Amino acid sequence: MVKKKNVLFACAALAMMVALSACSSAADQSTGDAEKVDTEVSSGTAEQPANEGASEATSTGVTETEGTTAPADSDQGEENAAGSSEMPENLPSDFPLPEDATIRLANSGENEGKKSAMMIFSTEQDMKTVSQLYKDYFNAKKLTDAGQTIDDKNIVIQGTDPDTQEIWSLIGGSLAGQEGVIELTLTWTES
Repeated sequence: MVKKKNVLFACAALAMMVALSACSSAADQSTGDAEKVDTEVSSGTAEQPANEGASEATSTGVTETEGTTAPADSDQGEENAAGSSEMPENLPSDFPLPEDATIRLANSGENEGKKSAMMIFSTEQDMKTVSQLYKDYFNAKKLTDAGQTIDDKNIVIQGTDPDTQEIWSLIGGSLAGQEGVIELTLTWTES
């Protein structure tokens, strides 16, 4: 149980660090011309129930590819054609990536028979294009207990797929140290 909580906290801490590092350059710039594009919150709570089972989390398929790209497999379809074909094995195959995406970290795991995946990736596409891609994808899923915050510097989309009960979280923003690069962190779990 303790190991499971530590893994969960480590994933949450990593996601928060990425989100905060992506936002650090926004604090240095004036917000006068930053226009909020979209904010939506549906009823319910995004809080996850605590699991009381006492099994250890297992992790498989950790891949890091700092700045490297490989051609995508031709059978993945155009939506998944990206700079790297190393998406987490447990991640649903219909998840779209920007065409120039570079996967920096991919992790799949299973805990108490429920699969999960985490992926950190980056793109040089503009925030408006990236935001629209994921807004369309998650709107089509009709997430419940959902929240969306999208502006010209950041994107946060979280919720539960009502059909499959999969829990999704996508958080990202412009990287402070790399002009024109957006980094996103995706987490997905079966419920």
